[in-house]
Amino acid sequence: MKLRLFEQKRVRVKRTLTIAVVTALSAITSVSCSNNKDVLVTEIGVTPPSRRVATTSQAGRLYIQGQSQHVKGDSTGAIASYTKAINLNPKYSAAYKGRGLAYFDLGDKQKAIADYNEAIRLTPNDVEAYNSRGNARAALGDNRGAISDYNEAVRLSPNYAEAYNNRANARSAQGDKKGAIEDYNQAILLDPKSAIAYNNRGNTRAAQGDKQGAIQDYTEAIRLNRNFGPAYNNRGNARAAQGDKQGAIQDLQQAAAIFQSQNNNDLYQQVMNNIKELN
Repeated sequence: MKLRLFEQKRVRVKRTLTIAVVTALSAITSVSCSNNKDVLVTEIGVTPPSRRVATTSQAGRLYIQGQSQHVKGDSTGAIASYTKAINLNPKYSAAYKGRGLAYFDLGDKQKAIADYNEAIRLTPNDVEAYNSRGNARAALGDNRGAISDYNEAVRLSPNYAEAYNNRANARSAQGDKKGAIEDYNQAILLDPKSAIAYNNRGNTRAAQGDKQGAIQDYTEAIRLNRNFGPAYNNRGNARAAQGDKQGAIQDLQQAAAIFQSQNNNDLYQQVMNNIKELN
């Protein structure tokens, strides 16, 4: 009994968004007892506003305003602010990148890619722009293009754990489980506290039939982040596959409580349906 969501993008601030990212596995859809459906997670960073940006210019002030709006969940307002900054300074690569993230949040992946393209043209060594464009390409099902971008991000910054995690997601979506595991291992080596990387490696191990290894990874993800709903959900799935009905229900109940506390009613209801089927 498995619940397939899709990649949950966690903005590195105090808010959480759930989005469909890698369409090769399908978007949030259904509950099934026969398919392997787990929660895959990726991070895309929205940097909190910094006053170190050149606030002496109007474009700089608008950029900071856009960051603040995005952090607060106002993607439409952020886009308007970034656009004004770009109009004042057409070579403002950070504003293109910020606007791309806001477009991504609103679901317009093509406009996001167009902005990342411009950011990369203006700043060819922008690692985050390559990583973000890779995520947008993956969201459109272009895993090959996504991997190309993640490769470039890793080449430019070999210690960029997030790019390894995201490349692993794309490799897993393409069926390259071995390559995915290698990338998750590297992401964990670089960032041992990454609950996301442990969760995703657990998914790949489960897909390989290594249920116990998957449970170990989900358990570590939970140890690192006690409020990480996807890991509880996924561990519940793995325990159910092992015949541990009681353990599965406990994990799914915890996942449901977390999703409910986050006001994520869709995921809460789907987990509750899983629990009913188990019972």
